[in-house]
Amino acid sequence: MGGFFNYDNPVWRFVGRIWDLFILNLLWVICSIPIITFGAATTAMYYCTLKVAKDRDSGGMFRMFFHSFKDNIKQSTLIWIIMAVTGGILFFDIRFFSIYAPIQNTFIRMIIFTVTCFLMLLWLFIFLYVFPIQAKFINPIKQTFKLALFMSIKHLVRTVIILSGSIVILVVVYYLIMRLPGVMSMLVLVLGSGISLFQASQFNMVFDKYINEENE
Repeated sequence: MGGFFNYDNPVWRFVGRIWDLFILNLLWVICSIPIITFGAATTAMYYCTLKVAKDRDSGGMFRMFFHSFKDNIKQSTLIWIIMAVTGGILFFDIRFFSIYAPIQNTFIRMIIFTVTCFLMLLWLFIFLYVFPIQAKFINPIKQTFKLALFMSIKHLVRTVIILSGSIVILVVVYYLIMRLPGVMSMLVLVLGSGISLFQASQFNMVFDKYINEENE
């Protein structure tokens, strides 16, 4: 019986981890509500999950989250604004050239549409990496964007795993909620942080190639 109530028991460790993910997800959602702070909140969430994925989370989610949120709010907010504006422009361009563009030449129209879709894919790659990089490294914004593009392309297989794995998690959770809406709806309470933890486990494999573990 004593073994069961030992906090090092795998069951309690699992329960504790779920609780941490719930708290982290709640903090992320609340701090993202103003929208303008989405970047800082997302950076803070990755800061936590990158540590959790390596079992280096000490001091609690609140302390880690707000430590990163405070340190990165200025730079992460600028990154978020840049990503939101460029993403909006690219999305508008794709819609415009696929539906409303007054270009009669179908070939030229397809070229423009294809180039825009390619740029949108690069935007997605950068968006996927930029906040974890901001959480892990200290760099000027320009260098952070360069690293996001460089790493996402150089480690393309890992990038595909991160993207496809995140999509699979979303699809599975959606399916479970549709099948058992009463019970499985609770998965939403850890969805954002859960996906972030999965991604963090993959990002650590990438980042470790650029970091001296002894100085991390």
